[in-house]
Amino acid sequence: MSVASFALAQQPIQSTEQSQSQVPMQNERCRAEALTQPYNAQYLLMRRGREHGTASRTLSVSDEGLWRYQTTTEASFLFLSDRRYQDTVFRLQGDQVQPLEFTYRREGTGSNQDYFVTFNYAEQTLLSRGGDPVEAEWREQLLDSNAVLHQLQIDVAGNESSWAYELIDDDGRNRRYEFERESSEVLRLPVGEMETIRVKRVRETDRRETYFWFAPMHNYTLVQMQQIKEGKEQARLVLKQLDRD
Repeated sequence: MSVASFALAQQPIQSTEQSQSQVPMQNERCRAEALTQPYNAQYLLMRRGREHGTASRTLSVSDEGLWRYQTTTEASFLFLSDRRYQDTVFRLQGDQVQPLEFTYRREGTGSNQDYFVTFNYAEQTLLSRGGDPVEAEWREQLLDSNAVLHQLQIDVAGNESSWAYELIDDDGRNRRYEFERESSEVLRLPVGEMETIRVKRVRETDRRETYFWFAPMHNYTLVQMQQIKEGKEQARLVLKQLDRD
């Protein structure tokens, strides 16, 4: 999950206790199915109060019942540009997101990247577009750097206060991401005022901080995300439009 993939705007205006409408759903399989519904979310990409681009997240389903989770980011700062695209085809297995294919593409200032991997659950192998093995190794409940945010969306609606995921990052390497629930907050966003749950990514040091805000009244959709480095905001993603099929 890169800086360009995360961005946000207005600061929270107050903290609130979790309302009755935000009580987590108990049945894990029902929760995953209820929260995995088609939608399109549009975001503004901000940095220290100024707009520097846009982003989108789209979840759709095929006639065969496979899900597709696509995220795009277009950012510019002075003479620098950054365009990123992530695409995960996945299925639900109980309460778990199971990626089948993952595509990552980055263009702009600096080196371009293009990465693709397929997940073979029968043989527990990972293969590149050409059918060759990839650097990352198979892990139980393995995710990718795109699908992990949908899995987190599902899990935040449950009763746990912390989560850890094994995944393949944008460079095709094994990584472990850890998150913890922090608080309930009310945000004032371009789409209106929303009650949210704030989640923090747990790192070994506080040099870099990443926060996520999910809205229970909107299917626990991600409505804001923020990256901070050495006390300064690097990127902020803030929801400006949400459409559901």
